[in-house]
Amino acid sequence: MKRFVRKIWWALVLVWVTAVTPHTTFAAPLLHEAPKGSEWVMADWMFLSFAIFAGVAFMAFIFLLKAGLLSNLEDAKYQILEIQEEDYYTPDWAREGGDA
Repeated sequence: MKRFVRKIWWALVLVWVTAVTPHTTFAAPLLHEAPKGSEWVMADWMFLSFAIFAGVAFMAFIFLLKAGLLSNLEDAKYQILEIQEEDYYTPDWAREGGDA
């Protein structure tokens, strides 16, 4: 289990280093007529939102993984299928055995 989490961690680090770091480095053009520092006005809140949502999602994933809620998903689907509830989708003529 630790080996699996370690592999996921290093995969995320690799994605971060290869995808996010170059974009933030080369995002700001050197010569433009906008005021100094204004190229980050839009990028700041976009990156901050991404980092917050990705961080919360990652922490939720780790929490669910540690809690064991992501293990044995094959049996979990059968528990949901065994719940008895009213059939809203089958038309009356099909329940009676008639043809359309």
